Amino acid sequence: MVFIERLRYLGDLPLSLDLTYLVPDIGTEVLGHALESEDVFPLIEQVSGQPLGSASLALEAIPADPHTAATLQLPDGAALLMLERLTSLDDGRPVDLEYIRMRGDRITMRGSLTRSST
Repeated sequence: MVFIERLRYLGDLPLSLDLTYLVPDIGTEVLGHALESEDVFPLIEQVSGQPLGSASLALEAIPADPHTAATLQLPDGAALLMLERLTSLDDGRPVDLEYIRMRGDRITMRGSLTRSST
């Protein structure tokens, strides 16, 4: 696996710590790009020659571990919202597993549900 750790900011304040695991054949090529300015998903599509197809998601509240707390400038155990996402190519091959730890005091999750008539 190829591991990428990214710290994202909102203005000058740390917002999230993204831990990404990529399959080796794609991840090794992705590392050759400027990840500070390029988004990983388009790079995966470029390197693999396939579009991304689907993702499974889980969202949960967790306490900040010491590394995440220090990186996000929080006390140990502070409330975080963690998004776990497994993304697959259009052919179904899983290629990207992410754990995105977001500060609970700087994030709001919103959604919309529509009930079908059937």
